[in-house]
Amino acid sequence: MKPIINIFFQIIMGIFIFSYSVYSQNGCPNADFSFQDFTNWQGFTGTYSACCPTPGIVPGRHTIINTPSTDANACNNLQVLPPGLSVGARLGNESTGAQAERLRYSLVVDASNSLFFYRYAVVLENPPNHSPSEQPKFDIKVLNASNQVIDPICGMYSVVSAGSIPGFQSCGSTRWKDWTVVGIDLSPYM
Repeated sequence: MKPIINIFFQIIMGIFIFSYSVYSQNGCPNADFSFQDFTNWQGFTGTYSACCPTPGIVPGRHTIINTPSTDANACNNLQVLPPGLSVGARLGNESTGAQAERLRYSLVVDASNSLFFYRYAVVLENPPNHSPSEQPKFDIKVLNASNQVIDPICGMYSVVSAGSIPGFQSCGSTRWKDWTVVGIDLSPYM
């Protein structure tokens, strides 16, 4: 059996939005949401304290974005689609209730996809009355078949909302990070 790489994008939220897209690659059908849906993706939902035991794509919490616009939560300074791409996905919503969402994409690594790229942008509310352990957060993990992070620098990213976050900009009580491109060499997992 060939090893499988799992890519998790998780957002645990009070109120915030996440947009994501992957460069189109062979061997990764719809990893870039080019089908305009969640084919080959697994969605999950839950709460802040228990992310994310319930499987399924939930409209309004897992959203395909295919219309260029800006995010009002980032004072309209953040494009909702990555530069040069016409489709992406958003995790999260603007409801309260400590909701959490996750997307997972699994792939068998071969020569056609051994150099894997993804793009992400993050928008986090910084609520004034939350303890540090209740603050909205965002995680990315690229895991091997044994559920171990394959690269601690490019295969894992975690951020918790705060008054200021390195690499983020502010818009009122919102903290946001512009589009970031990350590449990972998966050739050791072929």
